[in-house]
Amino acid sequence: MASPSDRFRQRIFFALVLGRDAHGKPSLGPVSSARARIQPSRRLIRDASGNEQLASHVIYTEALLGLQHRLWLPGEDVADFNRARRPIGVDELVDGEGVVRFRKVWL
Repeated sequence: MASPSDRFRQRIFFALVLGRDAHGKPSLGPVSSARARIQPSRRLIRDASGNEQLASHVIYTEALLGLQHRLWLPGEDVADFNRARRPIGVDELVDGEGVVRFRKVWL
């Protein structure tokens, strides 16, 4: 049987925000990569604070991503924190046995 991850033919890069320095600049953990499927999206998403934001992309991936991560799309410079994208929302898609199959990350 085909798995949803069979369609994950792109690669994203991500890092966890570990904290902030004395000037408020985020400090990141190591940059990792994962297979993903990236789609442009124009959808209103309610963020963790309850505010509506317009998502520009939805990413499907098996990576354990959350709102505290920062992501770079293919071709973006991972050394440039200003290019990192902050997730608006993360949905986990669970199969009939209660296992998380993949995540939808809204940017």
